[in-house]
Amino acid sequence: MNCTCIRIRLVTGFCPLVLILAATPTRAADDTFKRSAELGKRTAKTSDDVDNYVAQLDKTEQALASVSHAQSKDLKKRYESFSKEIDSLEQVQKHATSDIEQMKSTGSEYFSAWGTSIAQMSNPELKQASSERRSKIMKDHDNLVVSLNDIGSDLQPFMSNLHDLKAFMETDLSHENFAKAGGMIQKSQSDALALKGKIAGAQTTLKEFLSEAPK
Repeated sequence: MNCTCIRIRLVTGFCPLVLILAATPTRAADDTFKRSAELGKRTAKTSDDVDNYVAQLDKTEQALASVSHAQSKDLKKRYESFSKEIDSLEQVQKHATSDIEQMKSTGSEYFSAWGTSIAQMSNPELKQASSERRSKIMKDHDNLVVSLNDIGSDLQPFMSNLHDLKAFMETDLSHENFAKAGGMIQKSQSDALALKGKIAGAQTTLKEFLSEAPK
């Protein structure tokens, strides 16, 4: 094999490697940008779902209060309304819980991609600035996740109590039987108020994160 052929093979073999290395930072930046947009969409969807949950929670508790003050002739109708609102609340809760989990996963992917982009920067000032910004956004995201997890731990016991009330009342649609559920109804209303207080803080945190997160 002559020298000319060797040089040609070396050049042709080296050029694809150069192209790959040159394209890598661009791909990393594009990936980070894409995941940033996805996190924004997921967070906005989660915020809407949490708002919807609060609205449905209000409807459910209003229906429960209506049952507790019903006259005998209205008990069946008001119980059916309460039962329907519980089913709706459960569906809204499932949507919110699912979107929260997807938001967490998207956040992890985004911060990982952002870290890869930072590792490929050569300018030390830009590298430090991006690292500091990433740390700030990660901390805010972690605080948001903690707030949502705290709410999540209360949702299942609260829903379980509502289902207990539903099961108890449906066995005997009489005023006397409903009166026996008075204490549990009051507890449910008190728990709902405390739950909404927690959710209000998460709603604020969600909107703050949306406003400051990279677009």
